[in-house]
Amino acid sequence: MKKILLAILLCAVMTGAAWAWDNRGHATIARIAERHLTPRAKANIEKYLDGQSFVYYASWMDFNRHKPPFDITRDWHVDYWTDDMRTDAEGNPLPPVSIEQTKRIIAEMADFRSLSDSLVTLNIKFLAHLVGDIHCPVHVDFPTHRPMKIKYKNKEYKYHRFWDGFVVGLVRVGYSPLSLAEELDRADDARRAELQAGDPDSWHAENTAFCEKMYKAVPEDKVLTDAYMEEANNVAGYLFAVAGYRMAKVFNDIFDK
Repeated sequence: MKKILLAILLCAVMTGAAWAWDNRGHATIARIAERHLTPRAKANIEKYLDGQSFVYYASWMDFNRHKPPFDITRDWHVDYWTDDMRTDAEGNPLPPVSIEQTKRIIAEMADFRSLSDSLVTLNIKFLAHLVGDIHCPVHVDFPTHRPMKIKYKNKEYKYHRFWDGFVVGLVRVGYSPLSLAEELDRADDARRAELQAGDPDSWHAENTAFCEKMYKAVPEDKVLTDAYMEEANNVAGYLFAVAGYRMAKVFNDIFDK
């Protein structure tokens, strides 16, 4: 019954035209991750979610970031400080908040059984979202991209919102998170292990390179071509898949014990 309810709720949440790292995108990433959980990790996670899949909570942070007491997480999602680097008391640059919080939560969960059940549950919801967010190209250079507007097929979009909500759906029309996860999850065990290597810092650095590449590829007149859309779709699909594999690694490292 719980699985049936989950499917109904996901369908309700996923209606509309938006894609990419919007609700359906986060659900796709989490679904790919779920496909690669070990049985023990999956059972441990579901114990803290009352038998529910963490896929359902993939966008929980977005829905709750303006509501007390979770409004303290509002700035965890993106790198707001690319143009105004944060520093510590000695002037050393601090990492983006998204990376800082992801690493903090992973470290905190190393001995998850010593934490309260409510904190473990909350951290699962955080990780089910943040690992996806640090793979979104416009989340690593938010100030630069926020004001720019582009056009595709005579419709105008804010560039950040275009990547954060529409890019995949404009090419892959009609896909659900389950069908998109099925299509994108193609790596064999060796390739998946290769993609899972590294840590949140190196994953963020890789995404920054994609961010710069796609931003520079925007035509001067800001009208996106079909060639740009094809490349954007390929980049987004790759990042969906690797985000899912890396989320699975994070959860398996924590809960497969």
